[in-house]
Amino acid sequence: MALIQLSSESKISLVEQIVEQLKKLVDKGSLRAGTKAASIRLFARQHMVSVHTVAEAYERLVAQGYFESRPRSGFFIRRPHTLHEKRNPTEKFAKAFDHLWQLRSHLTNEDGFLNVTSGKLPSEWMDTDMIKASLKSVAAKIDSGLLQYGDPYGYLPLRVLLQSRLSDLGIHSQLDQMLLTTGASQAVDLIIRYLLRQGDKVMVDDPGYFNLFSNLQMQGIEPLPVRRNHDGPDLDMVEKLAQQHRPSVMFTQSVLQTPTGSTISAGNAHRLLRLSEQYDFRIVENDTYADMLSEPMPRIATLDQLSRVFYVGSFSKTLSVSARVGFVAAPANAIRDMANMKMITSITSSQLAEKFVFHALTEGLYRRSAERLRARLSTSMIETCEMLRPLGFQLFCQPLGGKFVWVRHPNFESSSDIWKLAAEAGIVIAPGKVFRNSMQETPWFRLNVCYGTEPVLVKFLKSIC
Repeated sequence: MALIQLSSESKISLVEQIVEQLKKLVDKGSLRAGTKAASIRLFARQHMVSVHTVAEAYERLVAQGYFESRPRSGFFIRRPHTLHEKRNPTEKFAKAFDHLWQLRSHLTNEDGFLNVTSGKLPSEWMDTDMIKASLKSVAAKIDSGLLQYGDPYGYLPLRVLLQSRLSDLGIHSQLDQMLLTTGASQAVDLIIRYLLRQGDKVMVDDPGYFNLFSNLQMQGIEPLPVRRNHDGPDLDMVEKLAQQHRPSVMFTQSVLQTPTGSTISAGNAHRLLRLSEQYDFRIVENDTYADMLSEPMPRIATLDQLSRVFYVGSFSKTLSVSARVGFVAAPANAIRDMANMKMITSITSSQLAEKFVFHALTEGLYRRSAERLRARLSTSMIETCEMLRPLGFQLFCQPLGGKFVWVRHPNFESSSDIWKLAAEAGIVIAPGKVFRNSMQETPWFRLNVCYGTEPVLVKFLKSIC
C-alpha cells in the first residue's frame, strides 16, 4: 500500500485519509478483490501512524463494504462496487413518474444531474457555523433528561419560544395549543388522521404540494383541486366546490406557496375564512416558508386565532433539512388528540433535534442567518427573473421572497417536453404535472432561483427558446 500518502497537516483526519484513499484504490482496481490487505501493524509501521488509527480505518472500510474481516486471517479486499448501467435519462425518470418523483429526484441524485427544480438549498448556502455552534451548545448541556423519552407535546422551552414567535405574527396561542412534530410532513399527517376518514373530500391548491397529494391518496381521501391565482386560491371556485361537495377541510399555503411562489392577499384571506365559516370546513395553513418572506404579510390564522385554522410550520427549510422539527398550532382539544396519535405512531419526536433548534433560535444565530439567507435569495430571485424574461419565459407572479418561480414558455404546450430535453443535457427540470393532483399536463414548471444563473442551465434555456 505504498500508494497511500498521509499528511498530518491536512484538515482531514488521518483515519479519513486512509479510508478515502483505500476506497479509491479499490474502486480503480489497483487493489484487487480477494487479495489480503496489509496487517494493521505493518500498515501503521510503514506510514508512521498509530495502530489505533489504522484499526479504526479498517473497521470503517469493513462497514462500508470495501474490506472483509476474516477471523485469525486478517483483512481482505472485497469486490469493488459496480456502477449502475448507463441508461437514457428520460427512460429512468419516466419509470418513476408519480407525485413522489420530485422528492426522489433530490433525495437520490445518483447521476449527478443539476436539479434546478429541487427544494434544497445549495450546500454552500447552509450556515454551517450556526449549526456547529448550536450542536456545541446542546452537547455542553446534555443531562440525564436527554437520555430519556421526551415530552409527547415536544420540548417545553421550544414550545414556549414558538408561542412568542407566533405572537409576533398576531397569532395568540396557549401552550396546550402547540405540538412539536418530526417536520411539517408529520404535522400534516397527524391532522389528516385527526380530521378525516376514508372517502372524505378536501380542497387543495392546484398546483400544490406533491407530498400532500400522495398522503391523501394513501389514506383514501379525495382531493378537490382549487385553481391557484397570483393572490391566493380562486375563491369563486372554493365556494362552488364547497356548495357541491361539502368538503370538511381545505389545505393551502398562504405565503410563498409551492410551486407558484404566490402569497394570498389580505382581502382574499378574509373572504376565505368567511367561506370556511359559512360552509363549515377547516383550513390547514401550511407556512413552512415563513422565514423566507421578505416583508410582513397576514396569515389566515391571525384572523382566525386558531379556531378553525390549523397552522403548520417548520425549521427544515431554513435551519437544516436534517433538523426535522416542525409544529402545529390548533385548538387545544385537537392538539391533545393529535399528541395521542403521535405517541401511538412514533412515541415522541426527537428531543435532541428540538433542543438543537431551541439553541439556534435563542442564541441569536438563527435570526442573523435567516437575514443573510433572505438577502441572498432576493438577489438570486432578481437575477433569475432578469435572465428568464428576455428569453420569452412568462412568470406566474413576482414572488415576495422564497426560492421558487413558476414559469412557462409559449413555445411549449407541455413542460414534459422541456424535462426530456433537460434530462439529455444533464439537468433535472420536473414537469409541472408532478405538482398537480391528477398529474394533468401543464406548460408551467418550477425553478429554484438558487440555481437560476448556473451557466449550464442558462445555456440550456437559451438553446430551447
